[in-house]
Amino acid sequence: MSLALAGVLVVGLLLTGFVAPGFFLRQNHVPTASSSPSSAGSTSADPSPATSSYSRNSPSQLQAARAVTEEFLKRLNADAIDGPDGAKAMACPGSESLLGGTLLAVEAPTQLAIPTQGETRFRDPVIEVDITGVTNQRAVTGYVRLQPWQDHEPCVRILHIH
Repeated sequence: MSLALAGVLVVGLLLTGFVAPGFFLRQNHVPTASSSPSSAGSTSADPSPATSSYSRNSPSQLQAARAVTEEFLKRLNADAIDGPDGAKAMACPGSESLLGGTLLAVEAPTQLAIPTQGETRFRDPVIEVDITGVTNQRAVTGYVRLQPWQDHEPCVRILHIH
């Protein structure tokens, strides 16, 4: 009985780690303006760390998530799933198996894209980009969920299509 309970607790902990990205890894805060030298002209244009190009909810982070999603969809549309140039290679560290499981729903021929009226939104602690298209001869809609990073472009956490 105690072995079953321990198994349930471990599974719950793992699920919590995936549902709340960053649960296992602490995010470093963006340095404040006072911690790095800056020119006199940039201090008035950059009043707070929230306007940094790597701020978690900045427009540049949302644009980066959209660009990563476009590349991810390009790989899926080319049926490039595995390998160093495949869609799985764009997974966040620790998300490879989770993303791999969701990619099972994607089968050629695939034509996925970000719709013209699609939304890119920040949902703490992730970014979601709407997608639509066709996979395996069926119309689908959904989103790509990305993890924003402070020092590089976002990575793909999961693909959700229905």
